[in-house]
Amino acid sequence: MRIGKGCAILNTIYDFGREPWLIQIGNRVTITKGVMLLTHDGASRLFRDQLSGSSRYGNRFAPIIIHDECFIGVNSIIMPGVTIGPNSIVGVGSVVNQDVPPSTVVAGVPARHICSLEEYIERYQEKMIPIESDNRADLRRELTKRFWGEER
Repeated sequence: MRIGKGCAILNTIYDFGREPWLIQIGNRVTITKGVMLLTHDGASRLFRDQLSGSSRYGNRFAPIIIHDECFIGVNSIIMPGVTIGPNSIVGVGSVVNQDVPPSTVVAGVPARHICSLEEYIERYQEKMIPIESDNRADLRRELTKRFWGEER
């Protein structure tokens, strides 16, 4: 597998499928927990012995390319042959079965266009909470005070 610089891979090795050499991940990409990258179609197990020239490994493979500066949300599935353009976000639990254009936010099953990255940043800023903490213990105190009115 090709993995660029500055990536955060918060996943297990098993979630990268049986052909990790067909996966290319750019720089500063975040792959969150439970993301599955599928590089083949395993359904041919049902009928491939009926096809001449069929392999016991199957015959439908395709690479997955995730370009620079992308975020792939928890438990998303990226299907064979998908390219995710630079500066894009895949929302939590999405099934991506077609290419994602650059600077795009997609989500859903199947994943569909939600908004541009620029629109997402504007929406994010509207709901953003200013944080002063620089460590997890202070962050806990700051957020519990803000949301629960007390320190825990």
